[in-house]
Amino acid sequence: MRGRKPQQGAARRGASDSYAMSRPEEVRGVAMPPDVMADPVQSEIWAWVAPPVNRFTEQDVPNLRLLVYWHAVAAQARQALHSDDGTVRIFDKIGVKPFKTEDGRSIPLVRKNPALQVMKEASAEIRALSDMLGLSPLARSRIGLMDAATVKTAADTAAMFRSIDAAYELPEVVVEDAED
Repeated sequence: MRGRKPQQGAARRGASDSYAMSRPEEVRGVAMPPDVMADPVQSEIWAWVAPPVNRFTEQDVPNLRLLVYWHAVAAQARQALHSDDGTVRIFDKIGVKPFKTEDGRSIPLVRKNPALQVMKEASAEIRALSDMLGLSPLARSRIGLMDAATVKTAADTAAMFRSIDAAYELPEVVVEDAED
């Protein structure tokens, strides 16, 4: 190591911008709406989906609101399905059957817990909105493919087809103008 040892409390060059030439960090994307911020569950979900720096636009806000709402609905349905002992209650007891078992016990009359249907509907909405907003891995890959397709020029596409033809050892087609 060359030079002298740095002092412990010394001011470092470049640590501050004394000429105010650097730009403050830009805030990009959309901010959390006040009504979403007021609900602790929805605000926590919004923070996961759309952090302070994001790529969403104002046109995405209605779909983001719906996505956050359906996540909150799914969370509440999930809580309704769990019992106090930690098991999942897929059935609700609605009564007792009019007859008993051979040993004299009554048979419960049950139905499917309505929270299951709510959770199913919420998860379908979450999937659809996530795909629409580009939040699922498949949607992100589709968006990437679409971005790549729009950037390619005609020359790039022609070069791609020539390389495919070369891989299959196909002769290059030359189009000549025919004069009559």
